[in-house]
Amino acid sequence: MSRKLIKYEFKQMKSALLLTAIAIAIITVIVFCIGILPMLVFGINDSTAGILSIFLANISALLYAVVLIVTGIGMNIYIGVRFYKTMYSGIGYFTNTLPLKKHEIILSKIIPAAIAQTIVTLMVIVSGGIIFCGFILAKDGFGDLMLYISRFKGVVLGNFTMLNGMGIILGIVFAGLFAIIQTVSNTLLLFLAVSIGQLFNSNKILMSVIIFIVMNRVFNAVDAIIEVITTAFVYGPFIHGPSIYSVITMILISAKNIIIAVIAYLISYRILRYKLNLE
Repeated sequence: MSRKLIKYEFKQMKSALLLTAIAIAIITVIVFCIGILPMLVFGINDSTAGILSIFLANISALLYAVVLIVTGIGMNIYIGVRFYKTMYSGIGYFTNTLPLKKHEIILSKIIPAAIAQTIVTLMVIVSGGIIFCGFILAKDGFGDLMLYISRFKGVVLGNFTMLNGMGIILGIVFAGLFAIIQTVSNTLLLFLAVSIGQLFNSNKILMSVIIFIVMNRVFNAVDAIIEVITTAFVYGPFIHGPSIYSVITMILISAKNIIIAVIAYLISYRILRYKLNLE
């Protein structure tokens, strides 16, 4: 039954993911055509054409950033509202009467949401990579683009060379685990905000949004504090080994996210089981 519920959630999210993919693809094409293509055609050395190309590139970059921010926020809102409707509204009544344990119901919501957010993140990364490579190609040429890629590869390798020389493999593993933990933690934090919001008698969605924003800001501040601490106590003594600083920072932030995820899950479970307040 839980597998069927997970499949059902994916089916319901399919249209939202498709619209997100179309939106990201469209904005990527628009930014490339408006901001990068003129630089490739006219160059940036000619006074008039160069100024126009740079102006269009700046405008398109601003538009691109705004659209990506709106996409990220919109995805969180969509998932949060879906949590609320399928768990705590009239539809939620039927969800909670399914012959499933509360843990299974929560996981059937968390897993598809986390995977959906991961897919959107990958879309953004691919889109950003296309725009960045296109901009460097138009501005500095193919040679410099290869140089930037080589430097990026060197940074990844350098950050993890201390771990038996398996830089690129461990870099991918570390980055993948870090991203997965971050996504799951954010999803559970969103679920917790929705769960706490439904305890209010009115304005439940609004209260959920406010709670999520506040918790998000607080935990972002904790991330900043962790980076300050690792900079003070790790970066200085190991200034010639910045990979140690990067790995320790990632481990500490991941540990914080795991703790947050566990606490958010337990509180959400308790609210769902003992303090359910359906509309």
